[in-house]
Amino acid sequence: MPWHWGLGFVGPLSIRSFFGVGGDENPGFSGFPASKTQIVDAAREALQDAEADMTDVGWLSGNLPDGTFRDVGEVFIALMPVIACRGQDASALVTALPMTAVASGTRMVVGTDQSAVLVGSDGRPLDRFGPGEHLLSREAAPQAAAGSRPVAAGFARSAIDATPVFASTQEVRTSLNRSTHTRSGESVAVRGSVTVSIGALPEFLAKVGSRPRGLSAAEGEAEIAKILGSALEQTVASHEMRELTGSGALLETAVRAGAAQAGLRVLALSFEPVTALSAVDQLTAVQEMQRRALANMPPEMQAKISAQLTQAMERAQAGRGTVARGKNDGAPSVPAAPSRATPAVLTCPSCHAPNAPDRKFCGNCGKPLPSKRVCASCGKEAELVVKFCGSCGARLA
Repeated sequence: MPWHWGLGFVGPLSIRSFFGVGGDENPGFSGFPASKTQIVDAAREALQDAEADMTDVGWLSGNLPDGTFRDVGEVFIALMPVIACRGQDASALVTALPMTAVASGTRMVVGTDQSAVLVGSDGRPLDRFGPGEHLLSREAAPQAAAGSRPVAAGFARSAIDATPVFASTQEVRTSLNRSTHTRSGESVAVRGSVTVSIGALPEFLAKVGSRPRGLSAAEGEAEIAKILGSALEQTVASHEMRELTGSGALLETAVRAGAAQAGLRVLALSFEPVTALSAVDQLTAVQEMQRRALANMPPEMQAKISAQLTQAMERAQAGRGTVARGKNDGAPSVPAAPSRATPAVLTCPSCHAPNAPDRKFCGNCGKPLPSKRVCASCGKEAELVVKFCGSCGARLA
């Protein structure tokens, strides 16, 4: 493996493809050693054949200094004297640069409204950087350097195995509307909103739990709502309705604690009084949850899940009916046995997406679906079709 494996630069996709780092199967330019003129001429010929935008050749000619280059790594270092995320799209909350390694001696420029972190190859956030200009080196990024490849003999610069990830400190406002259950299983509605910003990028990325990738503002809002909504639901599940009534401070404390663990800075927070959910409210909440979950799926998956839900509901309704014999067949009507049909919709406890009752894993996030429910009062397990706990009589969530 070459010493420069994983290095990259922020530039036109066609130029990165020319050097074999554009995400396609092009092995890249390999005519080294080569002068700047030879490299630019080869790029012009290759991009003409590919009918690419020739202004990209101008970018290469303007950014590559004069000289002779021994390998593609030296070209990357010359094209990457500075890494930054300038002119960040307002729709982007987190941006991961297109490289899995950076060169020592590179300058990282973090904007006044940004924060940055180097993320290791295992997805762990490592060294963090605040606004300003930082000269990257093994000393300046000790955590990333500790897990990096050895310094290559004969080269003045070394590669640090990490992906630079930038985040905007823009405000993100999201609703905290939840239909959930109290400790005794009573269905309640929690309505509120929160405005946050990313205060500690490593903690936020660790909470999101994914390898380096970009997050649009909408995707970031969804992740934040999931993180804070989970903290909210846990608090509601450990209290009774009488403890929650008029107690916005209890919910605010839960959300602030969840935000702190996720590296989020709370800028504004408000809640309406907690209310009990009627049967109609519960049905509406389930339908809205289904709508939101389906809206985030590809069209073919939406159609498949919708068909499964329809079939499941039809089976459940058929199981609740009464088996009646016709009056002319000489047999009395026989009432049907009490139905123990599987619930028509199985809600994923991780992402709240609806699933068909025969599924073992969530079709939206892939996590295991529960086969039993646990009583919040006594901790005993019960079948999904049971509404009340057989041990203590409490209503099951």
